[in-house]
Amino acid sequence: MSTLHGEYRRHARTNIKTSVSISMDDNGLNTKTRDVSESGICIAKPSELTLTPGQTVNITFDRLSKLSVPATIIRVSDNQIGLSLENIRFSEQDITGIIQTAPWHQRAKVAIKRSFWKNTRRLAILVTNTLLRKPLLKLINPSFIFAVYGNEKDVGTYYTPFMARLIPPLMIGSVIRNRNRTGIMVASKFYEHELAEDSNKVRTYLQQLQDEFPHIDTIALVGRLPNFVMKAGKEIQRPYVDGSMGTRYMIWDVGRQMKALPKYSGEECIVVLGGAGRIGNMVCEDLTRVFRTVIAFDPRYDKQEEIYTPIGKIIRSSNPDILNSSRLFIGLTHHGDAIRNVIPYLPAGSLVADDTHPCISLEARQEMKAMDIEVEKIVLFHEEFSMWPRMPGWNNRAIPGCLVEALVLKEQEDTDVGNFDSFCHTAHSIGFEGRLIKPLDE
Repeated sequence: MSTLHGEYRRHARTNIKTSVSISMDDNGLNTKTRDVSESGICIAKPSELTLTPGQTVNITFDRLSKLSVPATIIRVSDNQIGLSLENIRFSEQDITGIIQTAPWHQRAKVAIKRSFWKNTRRLAILVTNTLLRKPLLKLINPSFIFAVYGNEKDVGTYYTPFMARLIPPLMIGSVIRNRNRTGIMVASKFYEHELAEDSNKVRTYLQQLQDEFPHIDTIALVGRLPNFVMKAGKEIQRPYVDGSMGTRYMIWDVGRQMKALPKYSGEECIVVLGGAGRIGNMVCEDLTRVFRTVIAFDPRYDKQEEIYTPIGKIIRSSNPDILNSSRLFIGLTHHGDAIRNVIPYLPAGSLVADDTHPCISLEARQEMKAMDIEVEKIVLFHEEFSMWPRMPGWNNRAIPGCLVEALVLKEQEDTDVGNFDSFCHTAHSIGFEGRLIKPLDE
């Protein structure tokens, strides 16, 4: 499926120049890299070598005797060759090792560049949330809020523990634009696991939102936050929007596109991994509009049962053997890497559409790729949407499903969020559409 603006810078680049050998069939030539990233290599083109896009070669790093990788040629110019790694990614340890083989001045340049961007981002967050906070909010005049949480890795992207003492309880993380509307993403200092375990912290988070933004009439709750709110004994009512209808619309729209792919056009069954959840149950019913059979797989089911809807059948099961019944999967578990428990049961040639947060990790995707299982990320898209800075693991044009319900309500306040067909019609007419994109490797 088509990709989104900004995805071409998918991986951090090193600009490292180090010696490598190219081997193809019985031939071998020496050259140097011009750049190395987690997913690809750019090398200087030897004058005596003739290669064409699509060919596969083996690249050996001369100063790292154990590092040899297969790669596919994706472009050839007069003086350089671009290659994409085959079924693997360089790990952080691999990148570090490659950097160490370069001359000292290149190593110093990479270290300075990495430190500069990391600290620049953190400094921008600190200044935005201290000196510039009030004038920025006045300038933006947000009409909606996207309330999020993070894990320790996500939070470390934005600030250090020392900076946390200087930043207010609600951190402004991004500015969001959709058509003529402007909003902001705010994050709690509480980690995801803290909100999951302590309802008092959830109630504190909601109170902080109400105290600082009393005039905002639309606050979208990210991911599992609606579950945490209900667990805390709070009703989700305006200004809060639980986002479930947007997520359902996104997955239904992507489900239609998955079935339309030539490779899967004959599939009449799809599996929802995590189908016993609050949204999972509704998603399964929605997908019976597209597939004759929807398998709701979840370890929480204690027995297998079949449920018939007016237009299809839902099979609820915790038996992983049932996963072999389909090649199409929706990832809707509480954490992306929960899929590792069922990878051995997924048939080769499968496609997993991931709507988890945190997403399925790079390591898990590599395991699946080796088994001929493809993973793509589910997002919503609108021509006039952007978020800057982007969220970790997302590009700046990809819209989380849990935000879309709030955006639709800002466009048409009378939208019936209790009627799935009506909401889908409205969201589509406004210009929102589900898409599958390649996950960012971070």
